[in-house]
Formats: sequence, structure tokens, C-alpha cells
Amino acid sequence: MNLSDVALAAQTAQKESLTLAEKGITSAKVVLTGFVVVFAMLILLIFIIKIYSAIVQKAQSAGSNSKKGKKNKDEKPAEKPAAAPAPVVTASAATDGISDEVVAVISAAVATMYGSSEKARIKSIKKSSDGGRSAWAKAGVLDNTRPF
Repeated sequence: MNLSDVALAAQTAQKESLTLAEKGITSAKVVLTGFVVVFAMLILLIFIIKIYSAIVQKAQSAGSNSKKGKKNKDEKPAEKPAAAPAPVVTASAATDGISDEVVAVISAAVATMYGSSEKARIKSIKKSSDGGRSAWAKAGVLDNTRPF
């Protein structure tokens, strides 16, 4: 007689001796124990994450305070930064029906991205053919068709 035979005999003896009400109560105890264990672990995880969050925030604030202290010690009289030269825009942008404000905003964005170290040149500004989709719809298509 091996161990599996002993377990099988115990199960059959136990099944025969329990009434339907006793089986229901036992099942309810098992389910209730499962719920208690699961929710206790979830609450424990919440506390662990909150503690970790507090630790990270303290570390970040300590790091930013030390950087601020170094800046205050090494701080020199403030000089106004030199304005970055605007990129050169050709006359073709005005003929495409684009307003001067739009051209100025695009030029400022390009100047901000490239900075004053490199010279940027905008050769043309054209309206894109959007194919009837809004920018949000295009972003959704791009997000849903991106390879994994």
C-alpha cells in the first residue's frame, strides 16, 4: 500500500461522513480564507509601494537640495542669455497661403531645437495632406500599428 492509496482511502471516508451542509460550510471556509489571504497581500503590497514612494521622494528632494546648494555657492552674476538667431526662411512659405504667424512659430521652434550653435534653414513650409484624419486619429493608427 503506497501513499496515494492512503490519501484515496481518506478522501472516500471523509466524503461519506460529511453531510451536504457540512460540505457547504467547509467550502465557504475555504473561499473565505482565500479572499482574506488575497486582500491581505494586496494591502501589504499597497503599503510596500507607498513606503518605496516615500523613500524615492526623499532621495530626490535630497538630491535636488544638494544641487541647489551647489548652484547658490557657485552662482555668478546673472547674464542675459543671447537670443538665438532665427532660422532663415525663404519667400516660398508666404506663397503657399500660410500666415506669417505660423511661419514665425515654426521658425522659433526650429531655432529652439537647433540652438545658436548650428544654423538652420527652412526651405519651404507646406500644408500636409492629412487624408481626412485628425491628428489624434493618426496618433491612434500609429500607436496601434507599431510593431512589438
